[in-house]
Amino acid sequence: MAQPVAEQIRTFETTAQAQARLKAFAAAPDTSVEPVIKAQEAPLLLGDSNDLVTVSKLGELFGLTDGGGGTNVLQLDIAKGGVIGQTSNFKDLYLKQGEWSNDGAFNGASLVGSKARLTNTGQIAGAVHVLGIFDNQGTVGGPVFVGKNATFSGNGTVDALDVTGLMKVGPDIGAPSVTNDLKFSKSATLVYGIDAEKGSATIKVGGTATLGNATLKIPTVPGEYVDTKRRIVIDAGKVVGKFEKIENELLFLTATPDYTVEKQVGLVFERNGVPLGDAANSSNGRNFVDTVEQLYPLKKPEPELSNTLAVTPSPAAGSQTDNPAPRPTQPTKTSASAQPKPITKVPAIKPAPKPNAAISALLGTNKAIAADAIDQLGGYDTADLGSATLTSVAPVSSGMLSAMNRNYPAGKYANGQVWVQAIGNNGSLAKEWGDFALKHSTKGLMLGTDWAVSSNWRLGVIGSKTQTRLDSYQFDGALDSWLVGAYALRQDGPVALRLGAVYGSHDGSTKRHVAFNGFRDHLKGHYDATTQQVFGQVGYHLDVGQFDIEPYVQVGYQRYQRDAYAEKGGDAALQYNGQTQEHYNSDLGLRLARPFVFDQGIRLTPRLDIAWRHLYGDTRGNSHQHLANGGNTYIIQGVELDRDSLLLQAGLDLAVSPRHTLGLNYSGETGQDNRNGALMGQWKMMF
Repeated sequence: MAQPVAEQIRTFETTAQAQARLKAFAAAPDTSVEPVIKAQEAPLLLGDSNDLVTVSKLGELFGLTDGGGGTNVLQLDIAKGGVIGQTSNFKDLYLKQGEWSNDGAFNGASLVGSKARLTNTGQIAGAVHVLGIFDNQGTVGGPVFVGKNATFSGNGTVDALDVTGLMKVGPDIGAPSVTNDLKFSKSATLVYGIDAEKGSATIKVGGTATLGNATLKIPTVPGEYVDTKRRIVIDAGKVVGKFEKIENELLFLTATPDYTVEKQVGLVFERNGVPLGDAANSSNGRNFVDTVEQLYPLKKPEPELSNTLAVTPSPAAGSQTDNPAPRPTQPTKTSASAQPKPITKVPAIKPAPKPNAAISALLGTNKAIAADAIDQLGGYDTADLGSATLTSVAPVSSGMLSAMNRNYPAGKYANGQVWVQAIGNNGSLAKEWGDFALKHSTKGLMLGTDWAVSSNWRLGVIGSKTQTRLDSYQFDGALDSWLVGAYALRQDGPVALRLGAVYGSHDGSTKRHVAFNGFRDHLKGHYDATTQQVFGQVGYHLDVGQFDIEPYVQVGYQRYQRDAYAEKGGDAALQYNGQTQEHYNSDLGLRLARPFVFDQGIRLTPRLDIAWRHLYGDTRGNSHQHLANGGNTYIIQGVELDRDSLLLQAGLDLAVSPRHTLGLNYSGETGQDNRNGALMGQWKMMF
């Protein structure tokens, strides 16, 4: 009992010796093999022979399993694993495969095979040899040997611990308490996890902790920023050696082992010299991190300290300080003993501002996670709100043109019309981005009326109410829109002039979800916006046989203006400046129609409209924004709209009487990157 701990460990057999002994025991002629391949209906009670109880296939033990006299081994070989029941008089427990748990007391030694996992919340009296996975949350009375390809974890207590493979420690899984010695081999790796909120865990060692030139691995840190205070990795009676290799997954933090405190191994984190922009994979991401880099500046080389430190600053030295004491205009003639001692003003120390949790969490990531985190924190979707809004209300202009394009034979009811259109519109910006594309879906209703003011001119007004849903990766938006407009049609023989203007008022809301590396923030925003649309179209009507053909040219102007607003939520919340976006377009197209006249005045008219659209000016939306809690303003550029796109409209009008007409129309716009489609149903009454 008085032997040193190292000598106690050496008296135990190695894992290889334990394997060889169990193999020899199974093959020994005096070993009685007791196979259990189906569920036992009663407790298993054996005699005084040397027994090997093998549980496999559909085997299952109930109640007490007693090995009786002699030397006995319990071997569990079931792929799905299970719970180790009550046992007695077994020298060894051999887990060949499966995931097992022990919440009782086993009075022998254990071998966890390479295909097995054991979770211990109870007691194991003897040594545990691990070739697979061992999670110890209970007590092990003997030493634990962790093989080269094995894994050990848990916050339980062991007599001694010898690690050749992998050992995991963290605030969630805890750290073990080792009664005697802890030994790492050179091939061993200690994975030391840290959580910014939950902190870290410390390995308690009653004897000597031998580091053995092993590897210390630091994974990413979930949650907020890891502060620079010293973390205690190991607290032992004695520490021998150091870690030879540090594998640090953190991109922006340096993890340095600290051996300065006797009997302890510490770990210190500090900001390294890697710029945040190194992880950004887009210009928008780089714009964002450039403005927040100042929150956690790069580590600068420390200046060399002078060998001599002044204890009391002299008046001359005081003049070199940042806050020098005021000098008199003329020196006063006094004796040396009467000269007043210089008073040094000590500036008040202001408490450091609380770090931004979102940016702090970014510093605890690796390069793969950081790229996605930067994109999320940058809030890139807001720059596309203007493009999405203008696209969602485009069917209103199309509906006005649709009402103006329907020319019917002059008759009793030709002075005016009242019409209603139901709108369904959807599309996406940057469709090749998949889930990251900003998708929009609009539904609404539009009412209009026009009347003849002369033989050539008709004037009309419209009103519309639409609702739009926006959806992208971890981004949702809603838009309630009210639109009013006016239009005019001049028909002078075959020449038609169509003019229109629409004003929209929009009440928008956004929900943005930021989640990476354990950090989560749910952000909400609310904003007001307006849109204006103006267009003019000139068409020339041709009668070719039974077809109505009209080539036309159209020009248009669209403008979007959004007020400034701020998100509510956590530290990832952004504040957005006002945004204005405008562009012009020209359409060159051809419209075809073929009327079919039936009995009782029923008239069916299929329509087809094909056009080429060209966009002028800046085709990207720009958003000026900054973190609500720290950081300067940066610019996010939205998705580039297609400079050229194809417009296609197909419709069907059915005049059911001289006064009433039903219509169905599809219009689509397809470019290289963006897509939009609208389906409209119409009812019109002439008067």
